[in-house]
Amino acid sequence: MSDILTGYVIKTNDVKDNDVILSVYTKEYGVVSLYARGIKKSTSKNAFACQLFDYSEFLIEMNQMKSMQLLKSATLKKEFLGIRSDYDRLSLASVVIELAGYLEEDNIFDLLDTTLKLLDSHKEPFTVFELFVVRYLDLLGLSPEVDGCVLCGDTRNIETISVSDGGFVCRNCNRQLHLKPRDAGFLKNFRIINKASFEVLDKIEGLGLNEYQLSALLMEFLMTHSGLTVRSWRSVSGSQ
Repeated sequence: MSDILTGYVIKTNDVKDNDVILSVYTKEYGVVSLYARGIKKSTSKNAFACQLFDYSEFLIEMNQMKSMQLLKSATLKKEFLGIRSDYDRLSLASVVIELAGYLEEDNIFDLLDTTLKLLDSHKEPFTVFELFVVRYLDLLGLSPEVDGCVLCGDTRNIETISVSDGGFVCRNCNRQLHLKPRDAGFLKNFRIINKASFEVLDKIEGLGLNEYQLSALLMEFLMTHSGLTVRSWRSVSGSQ
């Protein structure tokens, strides 16, 4: 029985000489594995719609008894040229699709859809990425504590951030931790981004959130507390 799926290509795995296994994130079914025969041939009509980050329509031979479906044809619906033409956007988008694959059961299609579209065109790609990670941390129940000291609850004299403890640390508690004090502006921005969402993106533009250091700290929180090894993050950190 034939069926049509629409979604984002988030992973490709070469098999044999010309065949590829695609992981496609769909709104209806989460991540679906498709076997694409002959897609690496120069004559393949489907190759253009089966690249990473492509948003495409896939005609498949549906067999609900199998975990992998056979691809019959693919039609490109949206190509992300902004992502493909800019190294920072490409690297950040690679992290996004890798992380999306880990939350298959939660089905974060809408979050993935919003993030990739904004990464493709928005003037502050790191801010967009940070909002994605903030939402991802929230879904995992791992949001940093930014309303007060994570150790004593004091809302005054916040001096630094402890990744291992999970958030802000006040001056008094830091006497025992001996962590390097953070700039007040950075502490303010870290709180802002953790309180923000895509709905207020236009209101937080130009506040200094569009920077690698904020993204790096959020990713450190994510990898430390989730236990995930996000391999694609190396391409971002290695370029800074």
